[in-house]
Amino acid sequence: MNDIAVKQFHDVMKVKDESSLPPHISYNEYQSLLNEIENNEYQHYLNKKLIPYLKDRDKLLMEFMWELGGRISDIIGLKTGDIDFSRKIIALVVKKRHGFINNIPVSDSLLLDISNFMRKYNTTGKFFDFTRQRAWEIVKNYGDKIGLELHPHMFRHGLAIYLLQHGVSDKIIARRLGHSSAATTIKYYMVITTEIEREALKGILL
Repeated sequence: MNDIAVKQFHDVMKVKDESSLPPHISYNEYQSLLNEIENNEYQHYLNKKLIPYLKDRDKLLMEFMWELGGRISDIIGLKTGDIDFSRKIIALVVKKRHGFINNIPVSDSLLLDISNFMRKYNTTGKFFDFTRQRAWEIVKNYGDKIGLELHPHMFRHGLAIYLLQHGVSDKIIARRLGHSSAATTIKYYMVITTEIEREALKGILL
């Protein structure tokens, strides 16, 4: 190994604690966000007929961000043709990796919500008709309503941390996030949280 490679190796192998985690949204906070979208009366909108669509659209945006773990630029680029209902896969184009297509297995729950959205609003082509900047505004506004300083990338971090805490392999998480190497995943997310420590020591006499 050269000096740079050695430094990178030691950086990855450092044992870190929860204070080293990047800003992220927890699973419970994500659920609170969905509840806020569902229950908010949207009284600031003049066109009341738009409210059901906006609720469904924004809920789908949050679900995509959480379950796919993608960057917001990739998420808002999703099209109906990217959804393979028979294989239960979403093809996410990763712009940062020069158009690499990350085929991500997703839950039946998300597929059902996508199907209902497409049928209800006769959706073809892109799911979202706004810019990356507007997506940030939407996420921030909902975060404000539940007391979080929230931005889209916190969903990506939150998913990675949630999966690690539940014992999912770093290689599986790396694949889902579209990382070219599991070392990237470990560097940013592999920390010793109390949940991980408790799970690892379960059944062991100390």
